[in-house]
Parts: sequence; structure tokens; C-alpha cells
Amino acid sequence: MRLHAGICGSFPRPPELRRAFDDFSEGKISEGEFRRILVDSIRNVVKLQERAGMSIVTSGLLSWHDLFRPFTMGLEGLEAGRLIRFFDNNFYYRCPTITGKIRWREPITLEEIQEVRGAARGLVKAVIPGPFTFLKLSENRFYASEDELLDDLIEALRAEVGALKRSADLIQIDEPSLVDPELGRSERLRGVDIINEFLSKLDVPGDRIIVATYFNLDPERYAMILDLRAGLHVDLKSTPAEADQALKEHGFDGPILSLGIIDSRSIYPMDPREVVYHVKAYLDCISPDILVFSTSSWLDYIPYNEAVRRLDALGRVLAEAEVRFI
Repeated sequence: MRLHAGICGSFPRPPELRRAFDDFSEGKISEGEFRRILVDSIRNVVKLQERAGMSIVTSGLLSWHDLFRPFTMGLEGLEAGRLIRFFDNNFYYRCPTITGKIRWREPITLEEIQEVRGAARGLVKAVIPGPFTFLKLSENRFYASEDELLDDLIEALRAEVGALKRSADLIQIDEPSLVDPELGRSERLRGVDIINEFLSKLDVPGDRIIVATYFNLDPERYAMILDLRAGLHVDLKSTPAEADQALKEHGFDGPILSLGIIDSRSIYPMDPREVVYHVKAYLDCISPDILVFSTSSWLDYIPYNEAVRRLDALGRVLAEAEVRFI
């Protein structure tokens, strides 16, 4: 079993980049200057991850306003709609509003991933929203048939993965709606079918794909997502007792398992040795080819300096595990 560490997706914007977003929106700096600051920030966040011991890095999704925005703006047939709360967080997203036929025109996040590829020494992970969560959290004003909507959405996301696959070592498909307690079992089962259909259309090996769920996990939901034909990321911190029971009851024997063992929505200190001891208790019931230590979800929910501390803690977890898991 190979061990890795890497954040689930995003990282808070550094102070200089936050100022640049404000200055650009107010017309105080040019688009070229804004772009320079953004690229420098991406490179610096990659270096920050690697200095902390991450063997898998992301761009920090520093240009993203939410999970959907790059795709809402980059795909035909979509507009950014009203602000909606993102699950049970003090974090909001612009609802993707479907106003026409969804079409992929050109790569949406490839340039960002190429910047990471140029700055990184280790593995590079790209992130995209999954089709089921996109469907559940968007507003359809165009399609008469949900099946037609899904066909076009899946094709658009497949095209984006096709553009990313040569630059990214891993592709994470974010699907928090799969474990949403407000959805019924039949809806979540349909979600698994939708994602498996999407996975079947990707020309990417299963050991390079991670379907990421976060915020809610229990044995029933976990057993359901084990039918996904890809690697998994699971959040062990939002519902810790239920998530612990899920792993111990159902195990894991797929290609890649990412464990969200660092709480991305808390700033309370944690002891990396205790985290490793906790994960070691799962080794009798999980047997992935690759085990990734990760944050429970995106890190946008905490301030930048606290996220840096979380990153350092995650690096110490990997170092401790490399000693204890031998």
C-alpha cells in the first residue's frame, strides 16, 4: 500500500490575491496585472503544499468562487444565478442556471492545471464538479427531459476530463450530493448510476479517478457509494462516529482511498500521532493500492493562516504514518 497526502480541493486565497480580486473588480489594476498575481499565487500555494509534505498537490482552486462557477461561466447554456447556501456551511454558491443547450467549447481549467504541472515536483490533481451534484444543485430552465440534460452535461464534463488527462495525474470528481441526508435512498442510488455512466465514458484508468464525497457519511450511504467504479474520498470528521462505523463495517478494497482525517471546517488543534493511531485501526478492513491522507473537504471554510496550520498537520500525519505503517 502506497501512502500519499494532499488536500481535498481548495485552499484559501492568500491576502495578496484577495486584494487583487477587489482591485480588479474596482478597476484599480489591469487584467494582465491580476493574471500575474493569480499565477504567482497558484505557484506559491503549490510550493506551500510541497514544503508541508504533500505528495499530491492542487492549484488551491484560487480562481474559483465556488464548485460550479468556472463551469457555469465556461460552458454554453449556463448562467450564474442566485446565491444559495452550500449544504450546512456558512458558504454560498451561485446556482448554475441552465438557459440553453449545454455544450463544452474549450478547456475550462486546463491552463490552471498546466501552471500547477510546471511548478510541482509531485503528483498533480485536478478537480471538477460531478454530474449528479451539478444536476441536484442547479436550476433547469431549458430542458424538457432530465435525461437529455444529463446526456449533454455528461458529455461536456467528459470533454473537460479529456482536456485535463494529459496534465493531471489524478482527477477528482466532487459529488457531495451522493451523501446528502436530504435526498432519499432512491435518488442517491440514481446518483451512483449517473456517475458510473459518466465514469464509463472517460478514457482514464480508474486508479486515476477519485469520486469525492464530504459533509455526511454513515454506513448506509457508504455502502451505496462502494458501487462506484473509481477511487473514493470520504469525510471522516463531519459525522465521525457514523463514518468510523461505515469503514469498519464495509471496508474498502478499491484502487485508491482518500481519507478526510483533518477537519477542514475547524481550527482546533490536533495531534498527528492520534490521527495516525486512529487510521491504523482501519488497516484490518481497508486494502487500497493507494491510501491518501487528506482534509475532510475544501479548506475555504477557515482563514488562510489556519489553513496553513492544517496543511502542516497533514504533512506530519503522512510522516508519522510512513514510520508506523511499515
